[in-house]
Amino acid sequence: MPVCCKMFAILVSLFALHLLHNFTTLGLHNNNVPSSLCRRRMVAGAASSLLLPSCCRRVDAASPPSLPPIVFERVQGIGGGFDMLADKPIVDVDILYPPSLNGTWVCERKVVSVEGDVNQAEGAWKLLGGTAGGDFQKSEEKYYVRFVDLRRSTDGIIGLDGKKYYGDVFDRGYEIVERTGGTAATVVQWDPRAPNTLKYKKSDDNFPETELKVVQRTVEPQNNKGSLVGSNELIRVTTKTSALFGSSFDFTFAARVQRRWRRSTTDEGDRVVEGLEIVKTYRVLDGIAGIEFPTSTIKSTIRLTRTYPTRPTIVPNE
Repeated sequence: MPVCCKMFAILVSLFALHLLHNFTTLGLHNNNVPSSLCRRRMVAGAASSLLLPSCCRRVDAASPPSLPPIVFERVQGIGGGFDMLADKPIVDVDILYPPSLNGTWVCERKVVSVEGDVNQAEGAWKLLGGTAGGDFQKSEEKYYVRFVDLRRSTDGIIGLDGKKYYGDVFDRGYEIVERTGGTAATVVQWDPRAPNTLKYKKSDDNFPETELKVVQRTVEPQNNKGSLVGSNELIRVTTKTSALFGSSFDFTFAARVQRRWRRSTTDEGDRVVEGLEIVKTYRVLDGIAGIEFPTSTIKSTIRLTRTYPTRPTIVPNE
């Protein structure tokens, strides 16, 4: 212990003894030791422990263990915030459709209602492939789509008869090419075995290069009431915008695409597939989408018919 600390402790002890000598304290009796000595020891020890500087005290406690490193995560906000920039795996690899849909269909699409911010709704509609001219709120499109069978071990589905079949997947790349082909040629990058990311670029210089990436998906299976597969996908839409000196930067949008399909027949007896599509847009701040409150909603009807007659053949009686 340093000399200054020892001198300080001695002075404190003498001061405590001086106080005991001049003042009488009642209580604290002991049969073997004089009460005055007990009082002196107690007061002196307490005074030295309280008044002794912390730099002169002996510390025997072990140093605290090191804390784990702090991991900073993106704040998704309160409520329905979703991080659109996170790259989390999706449980369902893709939406699997019954094998009866395999092949090419004629798709007739019609916008029936638009709610909320019309500009955001139109922007999402165009980035997802819409190309009809005029007022998009009254747009009607007609183009080809197709379903393909990849024969993967993961594509097994259970039919309504209880048997297992290979499910088909919707050819997203083919749809973009056909849907946008009416105005300008489109170059599409899409792999059906990695279907969650699609990139396309129109030959029109005024239209930016676009990437559509599914970041969240839920699938509802078909039932025996005529309803086919239903799907709910949250899509991150990224466009590149040119800036000064040849640089570019990305814009990120969020769109939720919900679809439900059902079997039907025409008046002539041809088999058709009817669908309802709901597209919702959300505000995105720093990559976080507020998916609890959409900024716009687009409802469209979809009708798929075969390129050939599918009505039952009636054989005349001979």
